Parts: sequence; C-alpha cells; structure tokens
Amino acid sequence: MTQINLLPWRDELRKQRQEEFIISIAIVAVAAVAIMFAAHMYLDSMIAEQQDKHRMVEEKIAELNLITVKIKNIQKQNAILQSKRNAIQKLQKSRPEIVHFFDEIAKVTPEGVFLTQLKQGDTRIALTGKTESNARVSAFMRNVENSQWLVKPELNIIQSGSTDKNAKLSDFTLYTKQWESKVEDEDM
Repeated sequence: MTQINLLPWRDELRKQRQEEFIISIAIVAVAAVAIMFAAHMYLDSMIAEQQDKHRMVEEKIAELNLITVKIKNIQKQNAILQSKRNAIQKLQKSRPEIVHFFDEIAKVTPEGVFLTQLKQGDTRIALTGKTESNARVSAFMRNVENSQWLVKPELNIIQSGSTDKNAKLSDFTLYTKQWESKVEDEDM
C-alpha cells in the first residue's frame, strides 16, 4: 500500500485558519477600541453639554437670588415707608383731637382743683394735681364722665397734704382716656 501523507496539507490549512483567526481577532480588537473611543467621545460631549447647561442654570439661579434680595429690600423699604405714612396719617387725624382734649381739660376742671402734671401714655392719661377737698375731686370725676372727649375716669390716689396750717391742699392722681374718633378720612 502506498502511503499518502496528508499532514502537510492539513498543517497548511491549520496555519491559514490560525492566521485568519488572529487577523479577525485583531480586526475585532481594533473595531472594539474604535467603538469604545467613539462612545467615550460621545459621552464626553454629552457630559460637556450637561455641564454647560448646569452652569447656565447656576448663573440664572444667582441672578434670581440677586433679584430676590432686591425685592426683599424693596419690601422692607416699602414697609418702613408705609409705617411712616400711617404714623403721619394718625398724627394728622389726631391733630384736632389734642386741641379738643386741652379745651375739655380746662372745661371739666372745677374751681379748687389745680393740675400740676399731665402725663399721656399709650392709652391712659394721668392727671396729677392738688385739691381743696375730696368733693371737688368727685366733681372733677363727674365732669370727666360727662365729657365728650374724656372717658373712663379712675381715681388712684388722694393724699392729704402736710400738717402745716398753710397747706390745706390734698394731692390726687386721676387716670382717664382720651376719646378717639373711629372715622377714617378718605382723602388721606
């Protein structure tokens, strides 16, 4: 029998397939690297775009914060001006009331009662003075009750004067309130 040696042909085919395999692996590796590079470049461009958008949003937020601060400052100034305006309106409204108040004090003070001090707080008025008798203080309180501009008299203290024969006057303190009109002027 003759012997045919098929090994060199198979070796050549194996070498050829091995070379094709190595070439295809190299092509796939190069393609994978190219695809990864392209994906990396695409993602980098997307990240850069998002960072630009984020930067723009931060700039707009900073602008809005400045506008908000300006608005708050304007609101504070507006509140200050409004309180000043209200105070001026209140003073304008109470302007004739003080004249009526002092006129009424002169009218309701009976003879024998001498006012030494007049103190006005927020809502109360303290009338301190001297009197010849307690009956005159009672008349003073009745006059205040009947007054149009004074309301709610309260007697706090009546102290008899010193023991000198010349000092027959007693000290007193009377609290009252000034009547306030509730009508608002529309032209203010």
